[in-house]
Amino acid sequence: MSAATRRLVQFTDTHLFGDPEARLRGVATVASLRACVEHARREAFPADAVLVSGDVVHDDPGGYAALDLLLSPLDTPTLVVAGNHDLPAVLHRQLGHAPFQTRGVFATGDWRVLLLESWFAASAEGEGRLGEAALADLDGELHRHRDTHVLLCLHHPPMPMDAPDLDTLRLTDAEAFGALVARHPQVRAVLWGHAHQALDVLREGVRWMCTPSTCFQFRTRAPGFASDARTPGYRVLDLAPDGGLATEVVWLPDGWQS
Repeated sequence: MSAATRRLVQFTDTHLFGDPEARLRGVATVASLRACVEHARREAFPADAVLVSGDVVHDDPGGYAALDLLLSPLDTPTLVVAGNHDLPAVLHRQLGHAPFQTRGVFATGDWRVLLLESWFAASAEGEGRLGEAALADLDGELHRHRDTHVLLCLHHPPMPMDAPDLDTLRLTDAEAFGALVARHPQVRAVLWGHAHQALDVLREGVRWMCTPSTCFQFRTRAPGFASDARTPGYRVLDLAPDGGLATEVVWLPDGWQS
């Protein structure tokens, strides 16, 4: 990695609880995030920023303290967006201190990372929406940052994941979002979570990427929400000054619990 390249490490869908022993689908989520953080610290740091892209907690506000405890010692700017299992008001309040940033734009080198909140109160089943006002704000931000490379980060998938049930819970205004992205050629990549799966596609010069969860994964390209055997994972992104991007999904090794 060159000196001018900026590194971002993404953790997503951590589903933390206030009880560090609590489990979701058989996984102790605090322990699985700790294992991902320790692995990334050995293999991917130093980093210029950490991103946590939603479902930080699993409907339990006590989980935000666990995130603070695990990530603050990294002493790295940490960008957090809300997912459908989050409580945004609590998230903004409890993580409203350094090294956390829960809104706005993060500048690093020749890049700008924009944090988008796709959580909305009227969500019935966990689907996402940005809304007209947020899309208009995003359009304005992109006009302001038209001379730099841009990475857009949100929780909900803005494109189909080829999983019929999961795709009903994606971003409901994905078409308007995609049209907006197409109008701004400085947008190099879009990054999200929610699906507990990995995806990396290039469309019309834009990289579209989904990152697996730090706890359990859903079976890919399958109906329903069955868990598969993949281990917890995270993503490393290297953002080059020319707008190029190198990225890798990192899976914890089998036996990571031992």
